Amino acid sequence: MGEPLSHDWGSEYDRHHPSGYDEWPPGVDPQPHPPQPQHAADHVHPTTRHTSTSGRHALPDPDDPPDSAATPPEPEPAPPQATGAGDATDPAVRDTVQRALAVHRLLNGQTPPSPDTLPALRRIPLPDVEPPRTDLVKTLVKRRSWDVFAHRGLDLAALSGLLRFALGVQRFEPAYGSEHHPMGMAPSGDGLDLLRAYVLIRGTDILEPGVYRYEAIAHELTRLTTADPVRPLQQVYWQPEFAAAPVTIALTTQMDVAFERKPLRHYRTMHVDSGIAVQNVYLIATALGLACCAVSDFDDANLSQLLGVPESEIPTMLIPVGHPPE
Repeated sequence: MGEPLSHDWGSEYDRHHPSGYDEWPPGVDPQPHPPQPQHAADHVHPTTRHTSTSGRHALPDPDDPPDSAATPPEPEPAPPQATGAGDATDPAVRDTVQRALAVHRLLNGQTPPSPDTLPALRRIPLPDVEPPRTDLVKTLVKRRSWDVFAHRGLDLAALSGLLRFALGVQRFEPAYGSEHHPMGMAPSGDGLDLLRAYVLIRGTDILEPGVYRYEAIAHELTRLTTADPVRPLQQVYWQPEFAAAPVTIALTTQMDVAFERKPLRHYRTMHVDSGIAVQNVYLIATALGLACCAVSDFDDANLSQLLGVPESEIPTMLIPVGHPPE
């Protein structure tokens, strides 16, 4: 059977199964698996999650009573942070990452540098906001791709709602050696936590210009740089006019995390996952009255340098965001 392409597993979850779930043909009853001791390989890769003690940003089930809330996960010990493909302990994982990078570089016609990781300057909590109350079909009909934006910034509430409901955490599940593995609002192949979102801000009434990383579990922004990103973005976008948007969301995917669990062909699925996330951003932005555009024409090497991502974390999409022109 093919592997499921959403976080709804496609089969019954079995925490004792080596792959985290079990599959069986239709009409065949599942066979129980005896408990197996956990090993280091059963745990999610260190870069796949940023642990948080709050857990308040998992959405409750809409069928639950109104006062019902998701149970906050207990904090888990934070494993050592990895910084790139070279830190993977499994030689097979390193080899698969390098093979995927060879394809990636061939397609892009360039070899991106290995930039230094940007330090976390400070963490900025984002406000809790109500989800947009709009009809899905009407939102789909209203959705547009915008290449011109109004000359005003995004307020923090709008940015918070866009990130929370497009790219935030939907719920937590026991998976990959964690009792509280984050399952995103945007589904991913086998529920792997590969997607990362960076927010490049020209400046708002509250946030200063710079590059920020979105921490989905805590629903926070981590500030990575203090420089205005407009000029570097003009070198990144093949259409530099997109750099005029007040905010650019950069999506990346982590190949080392993927290839710990999946074969080389998952290189394709990682880009499908990014496409699903882009659709989420489009729909939530439209529901919030914002304008955006999915942009795949960009300089990978310059963008990797700007974000300070390791070699194994590749950019997949840019999304300039603002208000529709008035």
